[in-house]
Amino acid sequence: MNQSVPFGTTTLAVMLLAATSVTATAQPPLPTLELVASYDTLLGANGAEIISVRHTDGIAALTNIAGNVDVLDLSDPTNPSRLLRVTVDTTAGTPNSVAVHPQHDYFLVVTGRSGATGRVAAYRLSSGEFLGSAATGIQPDSVAISPNGQYAVIANEAEATAEGNSGGNGSLTVVDLTGFNGAGPASLQVTQVPFTAVTGVIGISTGRTDDFGRLSVDNTPATLEPESVAFSGNSRFAFVTLQENNAVLRLDLKTLAMDIVGLGTVSHLADTSTAGGYNPINPLTTFREPDGIAVDKTGRFFVTADEGDTRDSAGNGAVRGGRTVSVFDASSGAFIADTGKQLDDAAAAAVPSLYPDSRSNRGGSEPEVLDLTDHRGRTLVAVGLERANAVALIDVSDPTEPMVFAIAPTGVGPEGVKFLKRGNRLFLLAANEVSGTVSVLEVVD
Repeated sequence: MNQSVPFGTTTLAVMLLAATSVTATAQPPLPTLELVASYDTLLGANGAEIISVRHTDGIAALTNIAGNVDVLDLSDPTNPSRLLRVTVDTTAGTPNSVAVHPQHDYFLVVTGRSGATGRVAAYRLSSGEFLGSAATGIQPDSVAISPNGQYAVIANEAEATAEGNSGGNGSLTVVDLTGFNGAGPASLQVTQVPFTAVTGVIGISTGRTDDFGRLSVDNTPATLEPESVAFSGNSRFAFVTLQENNAVLRLDLKTLAMDIVGLGTVSHLADTSTAGGYNPINPLTTFREPDGIAVDKTGRFFVTADEGDTRDSAGNGAVRGGRTVSVFDASSGAFIADTGKQLDDAAAAAVPSLYPDSRSNRGGSEPEVLDLTDHRGRTLVAVGLERANAVALIDVSDPTEPMVFAIAPTGVGPEGVKFLKRGNRLFLLAANEVSGTVSVLEVVD
């Protein structure tokens, strides 16, 4: 693993900023968010965690931590329906994430539990037929398939199993899908990609302890915890968040070479008191500790949802959480901009207020997972705010000035967030982990 600070030089970041200022043009009025439908798994808190959707036909797959994957018909997003409920093999653990193949008739699901090797399995979308499986690393937490459909990358988080137990080494699993079309049962070809220690990288976490294990985050493999995966538009690179380590890893899928960049700290005013109301008067400087990640389709930049997840060096639950969405140059890893306190501001300004004051010292609204798309001349980011029970829209057309401009309530605990395009219309799907529902919102111009 390359322990240099950036992915490359900062030259491209400078070029990006210059190009942005030159090409900026007048924009149409900002859109709004409207709830148009919902889908209920009827499983309550066991019902909905991660959603993956295919734009060509609106077929989606939704993980149910009760041990199932629901295949949904979202061809008409205003009338979502379940096509089938697939019972998956939970021998290795609960389903943690799912990815629909962009071309073929199958989805991948990863199952796992802390401290144990997990599995990745393929099931046919149209029938639920089991097609094949393979071992992953310890506790696979997320899976994503490249835009060209040739590879999947799995983030094996390896969380602590208990206080004083690290849970094992974090890692990645790469699935070669070039010969797997889902026509019939076949073997899944996987390569396990181990981590080496990451030390001396500017901007990675220091002086922090793991939230579960209460162990020092020393950035050795036992404390490297990959969380979410996104791909460059050309499918060459996978970008992976290392949440507890405050870093993003870039994996070259041709060579399996890895580079890492530390994400440094946020610095903005925040409400850090649970005394009541929203009063963002306290300076907050803390590590970003990103969960979700998405890459601009032109390859210019990536964005992170800065949830925050660790404790201070003494293991205390002190003020934490970046509370931002941040923008970084995709070639160099150089920081471009973040949203500051805009997400919490938007939650507090909603009528009625969506701001979770009881979480003011624990991450505020808690941006969790995000998605990115282009729509009518704008580049938009949608981010789930787990504790505000809401989703927010951010305009990153000018990546140097990300602007939060819309917010809308969802079900309880939005975890998975995906855009869905149907013709000229743009929808937003939020999988709500606690209420076991999917909220369907439309981006209305």
